[in-house]
Amino acid sequence: MLAGSGSGRSAEIQLQGQSGSWLTVARGPAARDGSFKLSWRAPKSGRFLARAVTAGAHKSELAATPTTVITVHNKTQATWYDQAGTTSACGVKLRKTTLGVAHKTLPCGTMLDFSFRGKSITVPVIDRGPYGRGISYDLTIEAARRLGFVNTGRGAVGVLRSGTKLSKLSAAELPGAIPAAS
Repeated sequence: MLAGSGSGRSAEIQLQGQSGSWLTVARGPAARDGSFKLSWRAPKSGRFLARAVTAGAHKSELAATPTTVITVHNKTQATWYDQAGTTSACGVKLRKTTLGVAHKTLPCGTMLDFSFRGKSITVPVIDRGPYGRGISYDLTIEAARRLGFVNTGRGAVGVLRSGTKLSKLSAAELPGAIPAAS
């Protein structure tokens, strides 16, 4: 909900750019009650500092506008595995409750954020694999269970290296972006 919006007002989604200035990436109508629905397609994965503002708002109003971090994951294919009772390539004793993921090249212990159908989890790389064609990650049974992925077996998940810092895009990376009044 946008304060100060109403009939004929527009909402804007803005991202913080490299220089700290704000870039408008989406604009559309706001309802009388201040609600709005806008979409924006990220040019790459990462974390972005964003805010929603009323178009044409005064600088004094913008200074108090709350911000939020938007996380955009890479989409990739994953499966899950259950090898309880064995030891992983990274030396982890696998149990039914072990949280982790297998990857062919990322160092053991690398933390990754996964998302699937509105759920998310952060897990370490604890094993090598997967070796199936077109599959990038192999979640342990417990990681898959917490994501609600077990019945899927194989599917598209979102992934991003944990701790990824905020991405600050340039106007050139955001086609159609408009520098916003700060």
